[in-house]
Amino acid sequence: MAKKGKKQTTDKQTTGKAKHTKSRILYWIAAVVILIPVLLLGYIYLSAKESAGTPTVGSRFDNSLDPAITEEQLTKVKDALKFDGAENVEVNLKSATLRITIDLDDKAGSSKVKSVLNDAYDKVVKILPVKTYFTNQKDVRMYDLDIHVYNFIPEGDDTSGWVYKEKVKNASAKKAVTDTLSSARNKKQANKLLEEQKKDK
Repeated sequence: MAKKGKKQTTDKQTTGKAKHTKSRILYWIAAVVILIPVLLLGYIYLSAKESAGTPTVGSRFDNSLDPAITEEQLTKVKDALKFDGAENVEVNLKSATLRITIDLDDKAGSSKVKSVLNDAYDKVVKILPVKTYFTNQKDVRMYDLDIHVYNFIPEGDDTSGWVYKEKVKNASAKKAVTDTLSSARNKKQANKLLEEQKKDK
């Protein structure tokens, strides 16, 4: 009988040791699983802290805009864009876009706005050829050309007589696109939206 008691005690000790070993292994696995992301986050944090305050030097237009539009060419463009009835002409070159805005006399009609828009485009591309400056090459991104011509900017809901046209030549597009911003492409949808806006007010 004494032998049986001894055997039971030994079995209990073995089972206890096995349980103790298993729990230790599980604790180590859990510690490793938690430690890896903590160390990773710590490394990212320290790396970010080290580089904080250091400016990023470079340009998103590296290896692009070749040939570049010069100040001399911009002056020529400004000098060429003189029209009868033009109250103001602005020429800006920002973020690889040559943007031209022409404000005509308030009484200028649709045909006048269209004529000035096309004439302005022709004058610009005569100084800055489309294939050279406004068309992407194999590995070189080039400029976009964006021309706006309008007679006035309406105040309030009254848009009668307002004409606003835009001509855009994206460097990635084959041809320039003309759009009339003062008239909706889908008049029914535009009127519906206007009615909804009036109700909300």
